[in-house]
Amino acid sequence: MSTQTVLAIWGTGSLAQRYLDIENTGISVDYFIDSSKTGEFAGKPVLSPEQVVEHGITHIVICSTYVDDIAPVCLRQGFDIEQLSVVLPRTLERIPFEQFSHVEGAFYYYLPWTKQIPAIEHSLSSDIVFPDVYKEIAKSVAYVYVSSVEGDFAEFGTCTGYTASLIAYAMKYYSEFFVHHETMHNMTPRELCLFDSFQGFPASTKAPDLDSPHVASGAWGEGTAKGLNAQQLKQLCSQFIAPERINIYEGWYKDTLTTIDANKRFAFVHLDCDLYESTYDVLYHLFSNNLLSEGAKLLFDNWYCNKASRHFGEQKAWHEICEQFDIEYTNIGMYACVGHKMIIHSYRKK
Repeated sequence: MSTQTVLAIWGTGSLAQRYLDIENTGISVDYFIDSSKTGEFAGKPVLSPEQVVEHGITHIVICSTYVDDIAPVCLRQGFDIEQLSVVLPRTLERIPFEQFSHVEGAFYYYLPWTKQIPAIEHSLSSDIVFPDVYKEIAKSVAYVYVSSVEGDFAEFGTCTGYTASLIAYAMKYYSEFFVHHETMHNMTPRELCLFDSFQGFPASTKAPDLDSPHVASGAWGEGTAKGLNAQQLKQLCSQFIAPERINIYEGWYKDTLTTIDANKRFAFVHLDCDLYESTYDVLYHLFSNNLLSEGAKLLFDNWYCNKASRHFGEQKAWHEICEQFDIEYTNIGMYACVGHKMIIHSYRKK
């Protein structure tokens, strides 16, 4: 006559719950064992280790990372090794205890972030920009409308048109969503101003660029990062807002900045300039000509490139401009993987 199987799971933590949650475990649990809990778990009684023997348990499944502590207790209570099994946290595979010593540590421990691998791989795919960049740009456009910051939207460095088109879409969406808000604050229809040479990166001439890791390696060499042409960019953005509200400034920044209407004000500026010299040229013109409104939001797309050093790129340009114009601003911090954002409150006019 066969002996009835009485099975207990040792552990009442997250591993035990995950093991119970998987489909077709093929087991019927009679008890749970835990040295620090009483009562019930998953509808079954919880026993202390001292109560195990008196309840006729024939098999124990260890659902805990403290296997090395639990197994000796079981053996001292008279259980044979064949009566013990272990659930592996990473795979939830149940193996005989005698095989446990052969499991390499690297394949044993549970890594919660592995559930995010598909999303991580998708966000790193070559055909899209990081999703967090999209989210930050959309939120920043919304901020302009919600906070009634005066002025237009600008992007310096358009490349693929991904972010420019998103700005255009967000302008359309939020201008409609906050139409009454805009009317109450006497806002005129906002424009989108897009600046790019459409020739890729310029040749670096300043030491902060020539000495930077990205330029020195050739990653940011002359002509790299060339994307859409001006006509293609305008067609792309015109899907969302009227063409007459889109201004394309084609050419090097030092040449096109001087063509900006002196009465224009910007509420939002996305700086994807990358290089120190380019970023400095843009910032100096915006601040020296009083083109940034109170509350204007600045997004620096590649702030933390070049090992996040203050001596290169967008960071160096910003810190030099701050010294020159005595800028009061709120440092909002990092976004995505290398971006940085801030809101301008006041600055000294030239």
